Amino acid sequence: MPPTVDGVNLHIRAGETIAIVGPSGGGKTTLAKLLLRLYHPQSGYIALDNHDIQDIQLQCLRTHIAFVSQDPMLFSGTIAKNIAYGDPVGDINMRKVENAAKIANADEFIKILPEGYDSYVGQRGSSLSGGQKQRLSIARAIYQNSSILVLDEATSALDSRSELLLKEALMNLMASHTVVIIAHRLEMILMADRIVLLEGGKLREVTRSAFLSLDGRFGSPPDVLSRELGEA
Repeated sequence: MPPTVDGVNLHIRAGETIAIVGPSGGGKTTLAKLLLRLYHPQSGYIALDNHDIQDIQLQCLRTHIAFVSQDPMLFSGTIAKNIAYGDPVGDINMRKVENAAKIANADEFIKILPEGYDSYVGQRGSSLSGGQKQRLSIARAIYQNSSILVLDEATSALDSRSELLLKEALMNLMASHTVVIIAHRLEMILMADRIVLLEGGKLREVTRSAFLSLDGRFGSPPDVLSRELGEA
């Protein structure tokens, strides 16, 4: 079986936002998992600040990289504990938790829960909707304040209005973070400084105009985006 990604050479500058687009199952999530050392490259290497990530202590690496996926991992604790999960200090900073939730557009639904931030989410977040779980996952990434933020279809379960509100928050974060966006929604993709296309295991950079000319092959086409904005 050929490798999912082959001969990839990608340099992401500090503070840059880059979008990775391509067909479903084409290896975009594989790249993200390689960065987190959930997978290991069969050849070559991945460097962070000129250091091979295989030489970086795993806990240290994942402190520097916040990962938000389309299938958020929550545990059966409280809302506050889920947002503050992974805090190296060990104590929950409630002011920081609430601020992260507000930025992620999660504070509104949390406050109407019976116990607010002390509400239990159930096993794997079973008491929450898909969109609510994704917003909590995004709030966790904001709370973590890592230097690198990886968004893998992180807004796929959000409605158009919530996604647009979150976009405003992400724009502020992008000023001081390195961001990797894996998405199909055009609105998210066009937030990036650069767009790279992963297709057939190969990676190449494309201009915005070239990407838009793909007419929705790997992202919501302009007419779908216009309709989404109109519904918001």
